[in-house]
Amino acid sequence: MAGISSDCRQDKGPHDLGTTSDSEVTPPSDSAVDDFSDTAECSIGIDFGRTKCEAAVVSDTGVATLIPLEPQNKENCYSLPSFVSMGVTRTGEWEVGLQAINRAKAGHPYTVFDLTMLLGQKVKALSPQDVDRWAFNLQAGVAGKAVVECPAKGNVPDLLYPEQVAAMLLSTIKNRAEIFTKKRVTGAVVTVPAAFNRTQRQAVWDACRIADLNVSRLVISSTASAVADSIIDGAAAVFEKTIVVVDCGAGGLDVTLARVREADGSSSGIEVEVEATAGNLELGGEALTDRLFEHFHNEIKAVDTSSKTNPAFSRRLRRACALVQRILSTSQQAAIDLPWRTRGPGAVNGTAAGFTSSIWRADFDNLCGSEVWDNLPITVEQVLTRAKVKKEDVDAVLITGGAMKVPKLREVLGDCLAEHWNRIMDLPEHTAAIGASMIAAQSTGHVLKNEPTPLSLGIRSSSGDTLVVVPASTAVPTHQAQLYYASCQREINFDILEGLTANRSPGAAPNRLEHCLGRILVDGRRASTPLVLKLEIAFQLDATGRFTVVVSDKSNDRVTRLLVSGDETCLQEEAIALAQTSLTEVLHCTADTPMPSTASDDTTSTSTTDGNSIDTLRTCVNKLKPLVLTNGLNVCISPGDLFILRSRIEHASAWLGKIDASQISNQELLTAREYLRQIRILHLSSTANSALVQLRQELDVFN
Repeated sequence: MAGISSDCRQDKGPHDLGTTSDSEVTPPSDSAVDDFSDTAECSIGIDFGRTKCEAAVVSDTGVATLIPLEPQNKENCYSLPSFVSMGVTRTGEWEVGLQAINRAKAGHPYTVFDLTMLLGQKVKALSPQDVDRWAFNLQAGVAGKAVVECPAKGNVPDLLYPEQVAAMLLSTIKNRAEIFTKKRVTGAVVTVPAAFNRTQRQAVWDACRIADLNVSRLVISSTASAVADSIIDGAAAVFEKTIVVVDCGAGGLDVTLARVREADGSSSGIEVEVEATAGNLELGGEALTDRLFEHFHNEIKAVDTSSKTNPAFSRRLRRACALVQRILSTSQQAAIDLPWRTRGPGAVNGTAAGFTSSIWRADFDNLCGSEVWDNLPITVEQVLTRAKVKKEDVDAVLITGGAMKVPKLREVLGDCLAEHWNRIMDLPEHTAAIGASMIAAQSTGHVLKNEPTPLSLGIRSSSGDTLVVVPASTAVPTHQAQLYYASCQREINFDILEGLTANRSPGAAPNRLEHCLGRILVDGRRASTPLVLKLEIAFQLDATGRFTVVVSDKSNDRVTRLLVSGDETCLQEEAIALAQTSLTEVLHCTADTPMPSTASDDTTSTSTTDGNSIDTLRTCVNKLKPLVLTNGLNVCISPGDLFILRSRIEHASAWLGKIDASQISNQELLTAREYLRQIRILHLSSTANSALVQLRQELDVFN
């Protein structure tokens, strides 16, 4: 039976994970990157969080081990902060983790964080309060997609997709996992919030593809924790139990109800079957910090109005609020003392101004109010209702995540369970990463059946009527169909919606999770037209998550199909190909080690970076050539632009075939860079022209 890196100690409960202390781990040196064998392979589990990432791997003996991702942090080397700094040196190096956090504290304009809030989002969907507190700048890309400004050699900053920034984080995790395991990482299972829609999930998939990380599955973090609990509690007697896992971290709340049982006779081990899931992105550690920040910021404005527009002080205040929140988890009162810069008359007298305040735990509880705390019992009740399980039938409620240390959240959960509060038990840290690694290993005897759909799926007609076709927490694979009657018309448009809670009438306000994935057009033209159209709308979801919409017109047997992966902001194949080559270029000039380069190493470092221009060009040509030759680009490029782009790629391909890779001259390096520059400019300009043409066509419709 599978285990964990060190067994549970006898003096601990069944839900206490006995991993070694972070301070006892000696992370491997980054110089060991070439030590792993080309034939040795492994799959890892990644807990991809808003503020930090963790990873684990299962050894050949079936033991799950945490991977040290932050070698410099002796206190918590298992967690890699989800911070990425771009272009920190003249050569374009990037920094990840603790180094990036230090730059964020100083207000570095190209340090990106809160990635889970950016992936798969449009700029208009982001909270203005969040956008205002970010030091990095966002712009609206194609279809309003949120894109991040990054430093450029010219005066105009370049733009990057959030998927590219996340790919740098994931690539770092993959690299350090290979250093630790001395094996090549060929697969991964990544956790995502339960409230993520299909567009956000697709963005995570794309980020992993850019990072050259083959993801076999995305699972909800609370589901991964349920799998980890089955490992920890696996030494118990033969059992079949129903558990509810509540995972409330920095970025949101995830709740999973699962049945854990011994696998059937055909296989040995434990089977975890998820019956219902639900999530809420409005409740989490960062949301609680927001309330504290707003409270103290209002106090400051009464004393010093200039602090309202002081970004540096606002960053310091937010860090202090995060510390206050942690202190209130164990103390009844927390104080805050932030000195300001010495200024005004005080500077002459040698005194310094400052802000001092305090808050009691009870005041903090009232500050957040029922609109925050009630999100927890509401989400738990949703899961129980969807699974059709009573509270008394739940054997254990397992809680994990940093925010669940807040006493008020634990109190609210206890009130929700009423007389069954004593079934609440704490899971140890890192369980999501461990559970994901067990799912990735596949040979550990722990089987996770397919997760149900976390969000409902349905349609919205042109009149505004909505219809739920697949309810939330429906087991997959599934085929659900509904009949829809419409008056005869030339064409009928249906919006494919995700996250709608009920069949609502036109004019009713949508809920926050409601998201449009795309549109399907049904041709209503026919020889003999009935007064009323009878349409069968079927949603098909297979075990891999593939989602197909089929609309059948029963009056003339016409069928319309649409494969839905996400909305119009999802990256196309050529964009992913270019992002892969761009990341390769960044990785070549970015050392995954905090040690600075010495002066004696400058010449060697420069030549290595230049030499990789040939490899970068070859990768770019190999990715784009088949797409251009077969006209497989997912944007409508004009024939003239397509001809020029194809010509440049063919010339570059022919030139690459002539050069000797073992003897590359400086002139050949310059030629490779020029080819690469031209291809990128041609592709980006063609894509921009295509978007402009599409915009003009859409504007003509309204004129």
